[in-house]
Amino acid sequence: MARRAHRLPLRARVAWHALMRGRGHRPPAGSVPSVLIAHNLLLGDTLMLTPLLARLRRRYPDARIVMTCAPGFLPLYEGRPYGVVTSAFDPRDPRSLARLRALGPFDLAIVPAESRHGWLARAAGARWVRGYAGGAWHYRASLDEAWPAPDRLTTLPDMMAALAGDPNTAEERFDTKDWPAPGPGRFTRPDAPYAVLHLGAGSPLKYWPAAHWQAVAMALARRGLQVVLSAGTGQEGLAHAVDPDGRFQNVAGQLDLRDMWHLLAAARLLISLDTGIAHLARVTATPSIVLFGPGQAALYGPVAFYAATPYRAVTRPDMPCRNETVLFESSRPWIATCVRRPRDCAFAARCSTGILTEDVLRAVSAVLAAKL
Repeated sequence: MARRAHRLPLRARVAWHALMRGRGHRPPAGSVPSVLIAHNLLLGDTLMLTPLLARLRRRYPDARIVMTCAPGFLPLYEGRPYGVVTSAFDPRDPRSLARLRALGPFDLAIVPAESRHGWLARAAGARWVRGYAGGAWHYRASLDEAWPAPDRLTTLPDMMAALAGDPNTAEERFDTKDWPAPGPGRFTRPDAPYAVLHLGAGSPLKYWPAAHWQAVAMALARRGLQVVLSAGTGQEGLAHAVDPDGRFQNVAGQLDLRDMWHLLAAARLLISLDTGIAHLARVTATPSIVLFGPGQAALYGPVAFYAATPYRAVTRPDMPCRNETVLFESSRPWIATCVRRPRDCAFAARCSTGILTEDVLRAVSAVLAAKL
């Protein structure tokens, strides 16, 4: 049987091992020796699991905690924050399941996003699987414990952390000592105080006009801050449009996540679109301003867990096209977001392009004035 399963593609292997596992066994009360967090999230969503990691470690101080993680994100976790072990998971790599099973079995598995990853948790040897009750019935069937999504507005990091099952959060706050920095990157940061402007995002609907970025960059320079322009690979044109004359330092397309960690950790300020880099700044404790276009600002912050770090969200409230109510397969009336593709947007990205420069500059003043 094991040899036959070894020959199957990943999805079939997951089904094979999950069905062989049998019925769930609730973990012992008070003590859980091993915990799995099973997901295949993008960078920002993965980093939003940090409050969950902290709560699990507080609740189960001696537990072995394992989390699946996209291979590209592993450098961020090489210092083992909260003592968590990461296991590289790629749906295209049949070896992902074997690596994860080698770290099991697990007494408890948390599925913080799509319920279909409950089958991955079961296949990895989890004895009890907990997640939110969303998605098709054949995905929900993978959960031993299916929780309803909250019935009132809840930030996504808080929603994920709630799956740890401990509501006592009064003293739960992020401490940079709990997340060791990754090894040195290739980037040499400026000697003078500087601000990072991260211009890129996963969707062009989030982009902010170059002229607005130019105005903000010049205002920061007048405050005595060096300006560093950043964007992802393939988005170098965004930086050129903002700074065609090369007045500012431009690292667009040049840095990996390890480099970005160290760039952000020493920055006086980050101004970013709603993207993974904005969430990375939270675990580097970088004062931040985040521009929300299609995304719902209230869904992603402010989060009490990060209260010690100055943060402002800038958005256009009450956009009528921010009207989609589904998040991770669950629909709730308090969700008000937009996940349209550029070709499906009939509003010329007004949610992003309409964000006012003066609103961002007011946020700059507030964040720079806040005590660190």
